[in-house]
Amino acid sequence: MIQTILKRLGALRDGPLKRRRLLTFLAPLTLLGLVICICMGPAPVDGDVYLLIDDQETYTVTADSDLDYQSEALYTGSNNAGAADVQLILPKGQDVQLAAVEEGTSATVKSSGPETKLLSASLSGSAEDDTADTGVVTTRHETVANLLRRSHVKVADDEMVVVDLTADTPSITVCRQYTRLRSVQVQTDFAEERIADPLMAKGTEEIITPGVPGTVTQTYMDVFVKGKLERTEFISTTEDNSVTQVVEYGTLVDSVADGDELVSVYRNDDGSGYLLFASGDTMAFSSQVTCNASAYAIHGRTASGRPTQYGNIAVDPSVFPYGTRFYIYTDDGYLTYGMATAADCGTSIKGYKLDLWFDEYDQACRFGRRNCTVFVLN
Repeated sequence: MIQTILKRLGALRDGPLKRRRLLTFLAPLTLLGLVICICMGPAPVDGDVYLLIDDQETYTVTADSDLDYQSEALYTGSNNAGAADVQLILPKGQDVQLAAVEEGTSATVKSSGPETKLLSASLSGSAEDDTADTGVVTTRHETVANLLRRSHVKVADDEMVVVDLTADTPSITVCRQYTRLRSVQVQTDFAEERIADPLMAKGTEEIITPGVPGTVTQTYMDVFVKGKLERTEFISTTEDNSVTQVVEYGTLVDSVADGDELVSVYRNDDGSGYLLFASGDTMAFSSQVTCNASAYAIHGRTASGRPTQYGNIAVDPSVFPYGTRFYIYTDDGYLTYGMATAADCGTSIKGYKLDLWFDEYDQACRFGRRNCTVFVLN
């Protein structure tokens, strides 16, 4: 070939006729060279924006992306200089739901169960009748872009290609705005209800109903534009199915602190009951009686051998044996004597009479003699 060309170039000296023949020979070669140069030039780059959605995450994919992704439904290849399409590659032989909405419109979809359903396609993204051209396409071993080409689906400049892998059947949607309803299951802790038991010892508790954690299904609306999440809105949640744990706790004490105010008295038919104090503590009593009380301030030891001190009072031991415990207040509101113990006696203290001990003689004089309500504690 080269020798032939050289011979013909040498023939330029042989006259006009041979020069014309040479030009006729070179013209096709020149055209062939131009075609080869054009074909060997870089291929047009896929400028579309792809939104890839799976159960875990969303990915924005373009020709510049370097995403390494692999699943049964789709995998990525290297976006090298020789690849015209974004390398989102579909394996051969799977069904894909293809939705090409009217140019410039928005698609709204809902993923539930084994399929992704196109709910609507509208200019505003609001729920309207389906205006999309939908269908199921069986893939070859090809890129998403190639599937769109052979399905005669074009992507406008302001649109994106959404590849949704969250359902059993993958879906590919071409649209301007993609609105997706997404459900998320969230585990919830059980609540606890605590119920006071006035006759259970303070510091103890019992679980009546064990708590069980539950779940709620929260629905969100994700709105994507040009491959990016534009906003997320909370739509609804299901009722929490957790089981509340019910715990009974004790408030019963043997004595209350000075100044702990008596709030309520709860009585049973047999005369017993319990006292409720401002602190929440309770004390059980076996009976309630009214006694006439005097006061004294003698120091030393009591008839039972206990020291004389506030709370150790004189009683008729035949009515109230030594060691009997009381809670006392005057009926006229003058004084809440509070906690007391039968510890002493006196010649004039007979029947339902009491002699309350005070530290100061003046205190005893001011008290004088008063009727008192007396709760005989358990």
